[in-house]
Amino acid sequence: MLELEAVSFSYGRKTVLSGVSFSARAGTLVALLGANGAGKSTLLKVASGYLKPASGRVLFGGADISDMPARTLAGRRAVLEQECGLSFGYSVLETVKLGAYARVGAQRASVNSDALRALNSVGLADFESRLYCELSGGEKRRVQMARALCQLGSDPRGKILLLDEPSAGLDPAHAHLVMGAARRAADAGAAVCAVLHDVNLASAYSDKIALLKNGKILKAAPVGEMLDADLLSEAYGARCGLIKAEGFKYPFAYFSGGR
Repeated sequence: MLELEAVSFSYGRKTVLSGVSFSARAGTLVALLGANGAGKSTLLKVASGYLKPASGRVLFGGADISDMPARTLAGRRAVLEQECGLSFGYSVLETVKLGAYARVGAQRASVNSDALRALNSVGLADFESRLYCELSGGEKRRVQMARALCQLGSDPRGKILLLDEPSAGLDPAHAHLVMGAARRAADAGAAVCAVLHDVNLASAYSDKIALLKNGKILKAAPVGEMLDADLLSEAYGARCGLIKAEGFKYPFAYFSGGR
């Protein structure tokens, strides 16, 4: 559903992405991992249409997004940015419902139900009347996740959800709550891509991991193939070890400073 074909991007003279090819199918969750500065957030911005690649193409369902009107694009993909600034005195419910404006013809009743459902999915069922600006950083992050989910609507089939560090600033319980909501969106038919820093969180919820290094895809494969200590050590520049734990499908990754 989502395809990047030989995408390159530069900020001035600094090349950030170089010939990146990448795909995410409907019904799957793909985690984008890599060290700081590897190009993960830029890749997500190019995939969303916020940035135009210097070369290459981004396709949604085989159609080039550069040919899509903004309204059409907004109706097909929802984005959680790394930073979401909002200084208006909106309530939590009003903030979440902003996502629904991208859906042409959405009825008020369905918008309300979608917004409340999204809030419940991120553990904020009783927050609808609270003022967004009075929330903690972690609560704001979850509200913005709910806003992106509301944009998908009750039927996310054929749509794309792009998440830039959805677990940033969240405690472990809420990080799993948010990733669980992303997983359910994928299971309901969306193509989900999430930039993450936690390898173990990625392995718990993803179908596939794409590992970036220096603006290129180092490797992209199903989770089981990506949990390789040498591969992860190379990507992060830190010594990686793996521990198997009873009751868990995949081993846990841990890092130390020395190689």
